[in-house]
Amino acid sequence: MDLHELYLPLASRQHSGKVAGISYLLQPNFPLLLTNTAFGFDRSVLEELRARFTQVGAPLACTLLERSDPSELVALGFRLSATFELCQSEPSPRAYWTEQVPWSEAWTLSRLLTEAYNVPEWRFPFSHPVGKLLQNPNNQAFVAYLYGDAVGAILTYQEVGLLAGVVPERRGNGVGAALVGRIYPRPFIRLAGTEMEFPGQVQDRFIRYTLE
Repeated sequence: MDLHELYLPLASRQHSGKVAGISYLLQPNFPLLLTNTAFGFDRSVLEELRARFTQVGAPLACTLLERSDPSELVALGFRLSATFELCQSEPSPRAYWTEQVPWSEAWTLSRLLTEAYNVPEWRFPFSHPVGKLLQNPNNQAFVAYLYGDAVGAILTYQEVGLLAGVVPERRGNGVGAALVGRIYPRPFIRLAGTEMEFPGQVQDRFIRYTLE
């Protein structure tokens, strides 16, 4: 799975690019999930990558498949900072809590997802790429409701769930299961440790290492 291509629509095309075959995504306005990382590692371009990340105020990070050997990264001062899991979604009887919403609901989607990640200050800048993503009818967004309130959302791109979130006060009520059940049988990506909220069978893991 090409994570760079998947998350490119949510990153800044002005700041993202490639150095010696290593693709990287940068999004200084809302560093959610995989929008601020290089995909792969090459020691020969370490300083060039670090300079580009530093320019937007982000620490250099590299994301590798779990089965890759990280010893060289660790020796250079990189430390494991996050694990992302590619999962197969599962059907859920709660999926009826959700409904598909159009691109015009980008503001609501952005509010839900930035609240879910405890960064509400990114709501405005995040709403712009969300709206652009959803203007393509092949991409979809779903909002989950609980007791009539919008409490969670999930975005899909290229038939993959890119970003799912539930507002903190509604976690543990099955909202996440409803969201991933709504996109079944498509896969989705979650942060490791959120399997109780977003159930699914792990297909692969990606590890992000950040230079300290």
